Amino acid sequence: MEANHFYRLMCRIRFFEELVLEKFPSGVFVGTTHTYLGQEANAVGVVAHLRAEDIIFSNHRGHGHFLAFGGDPRALFAELMGKRSGVCGGRGGSQHLHWRNFYSNGVQGGIVPIATGMAFAEKIKRSGGIAVAFLGDGTLGEGVIYEAFNMASKWNIPVLYVVENNRIAQTTPIELTLAGTIAGRFQAFGIAGEELETCDVLDVYQAAGRWVAQVRETQSPAALILHTYRFGPHSKGDDTRPAEEVARLWEVFDPLKVFSRRLSAQERAAIEAEERERIQQAFEAALRDEYPLPSELGRLGENVLVPTSSSLMSGDILTLGPSFNEGRKQASGAAGGGKGIGENGVTVVHSLNRALRRALAENERVYLIGQDLLDPYGGAFKVTQGCSTEFPNRVIPTPISEAGLVGIAAGMAMRGLLPVAEIMFGDFLTLIADQVINHIAKFRWTYGEAVKVPLVIRTPVGGGRGYGPTHSQSLEKLYLGVPGIHVVAVTHFGSPQDLLLHALWQDEDPVILIEHKSLYPLPLFEASDPDFEREVDWTALGYPVYTLRLRGAPPPILSLIAYGYAAELARKAMLQLAYREEIFCELVVPTQLNPCESKKLLESVRRTGRAIVIEEGTLTLGWGAEVLARLAEQALPSLLRVARIATADCPIPASPPLEKAVLPSVEAIVQKAIDIL
Repeated sequence: MEANHFYRLMCRIRFFEELVLEKFPSGVFVGTTHTYLGQEANAVGVVAHLRAEDIIFSNHRGHGHFLAFGGDPRALFAELMGKRSGVCGGRGGSQHLHWRNFYSNGVQGGIVPIATGMAFAEKIKRSGGIAVAFLGDGTLGEGVIYEAFNMASKWNIPVLYVVENNRIAQTTPIELTLAGTIAGRFQAFGIAGEELETCDVLDVYQAAGRWVAQVRETQSPAALILHTYRFGPHSKGDDTRPAEEVARLWEVFDPLKVFSRRLSAQERAAIEAEERERIQQAFEAALRDEYPLPSELGRLGENVLVPTSSSLMSGDILTLGPSFNEGRKQASGAAGGGKGIGENGVTVVHSLNRALRRALAENERVYLIGQDLLDPYGGAFKVTQGCSTEFPNRVIPTPISEAGLVGIAAGMAMRGLLPVAEIMFGDFLTLIADQVINHIAKFRWTYGEAVKVPLVIRTPVGGGRGYGPTHSQSLEKLYLGVPGIHVVAVTHFGSPQDLLLHALWQDEDPVILIEHKSLYPLPLFEASDPDFEREVDWTALGYPVYTLRLRGAPPPILSLIAYGYAAELARKAMLQLAYREEIFCELVVPTQLNPCESKKLLESVRRTGRAIVIEEGTLTLGWGAEVLARLAEQALPSLLRVARIATADCPIPASPPLEKAVLPSVEAIVQKAIDIL
């Protein structure tokens, strides 16, 4: 490769990322972005050695890798905008890209075993291809990568692990979270490698050439550790480093400055002008491109429903998913529709923050544990802001190790402390599933009530911000059928502060607290709201259930049942139905999702005879399906009689007679058939 081409590619990456940061405040891009500023030499130097049959698996900071691989800047801009012409048709956003043999994903750590498996498949097929997995220093906290290292070494898998050590995770310096050395981690698994401290693309190119060739020749793994610097924030605006430190990085370690000394002023100016024009034209072209239509969602969008006023009256029970656009407008600050909503000015995020501060102040057994909780950042959604300043010894920053930090928190709880663990995005609830399902939820019952795990796991969920497939999900239904774990959803129709404190101080079982991201900026409901009146009831565990009705309206003929942010969408729908269609509803908002308690839901449906269940989790086998099954069993016997048989809501006992009692049986089926007939 000609030396000038190195500079051209680095300029392409640099100008692309600068334009992204410049234009993001204008709203043309969706979700978030993690720029590659300062690390351009790494992508260009490594990717230059790869062949068409080779695979790249990148991470959340993957724009530079994509462009170095030959990706189209226009398609990348369009993907960041959510346009039809995007790399993935607007479905993936900044972090989720696939083009030819290039892949990226926003979940830290999880890409490493996937890339390793891809390389294993190429070895089995004898294609000659290898895989390159890019990972950052922060990802070294994820346990799953060490499982991948072990198998790669044991099975001689041709994969090159490229660690870009930019010396800081989101806001936490590596010195606070990393024990030992980076190289030592690979050495422990017998994986050969090299460390390189440089910002010169030619140095990276030469080192990468040696290791790509070795992986290809030996068909075994290797590691290239590039000590580097990122000049921009982790994402759009979360840089807590001093300005003078960042300025020094630009001055001393800029790979473009280092390489430009090899070029004449004329060559440098010509390349820069061409690449700036290329990027500007790509951006303007992407701006003109169209957004995809709902009909283009493909097979996974087949159950998207668009309700009409007539459909509301055509059936007794309907299940709908909330509108993406409604959630998006609310998240961006659109009017809520109720004059009395939030006149006191306290928002959901403020209320949760007050709860944590109060808990820390009033009980020295309370600890906060999670990623990037320290001030001045204060967590990804600022729920913990100020806590580490007031209570520096009881706010514990962790590496990106969701399963590990939840396991540590569970042990703390079992030994008498009251930990609150934060999972940065609800999508990462998948990473803690083994800890929750096979350990935390079972300990109390399995150990004969001799131990308790008073642990609260907080996590933001939901879409409406354009974060894409791995940062927008509502996955709480994965835990709704698990005995021993309580799942509770925050709402702005009550006090999030009281809800969190009840979970922490009064609930003796572990709690997963679901906080929809679009709720955070919303003000709390006021009893003086001119449009709505509110009733409050309580579950057996002490969690509130809210029922809202329009003031002065005729008796409701339809029950809306929703939790979290979907309940806010339902509140808006109530107003439209009343004023436009003269259809009067009441809204039931439970906060306790598991165990499912249906008393207030049943009372409402018996009054109205009709129900719509709204949730943001996916339609099939969701919370709404459970609610409707209970309504069908208990609320409408004259219209519909159904029954279900399943294992009892209890861990499977070892004792044979107890095991027989909780499992389905022929006798149970016969008796249930007699009962319903």
